[in-house]
Amino acid sequence: MADYLFCLRKKNNPRIDVRICQEKCPYKNACPEFLAYEKRPSNQPSILNSRLIISPLLNPMASNN
Repeated sequence: MADYLFCLRKKNNPRIDVRICQEKCPYKNACPEFLAYEKRPSNQPSILNSRLIISPLLNPMASNN
């Protein structure tokens, strides 16, 4: 599900998809809404690496052993 921000620069339709803001907005580094979104803990990358869960027999990565 996509997240939306309230863009202070857009007057007619201020709701904007975060992905569009990340890719196209030149003002995102100074935007309080975008910066608050980036600081939310749910947006942090996962510490868990999915490649570590896969069995070594099924892992397509080459082994160093």
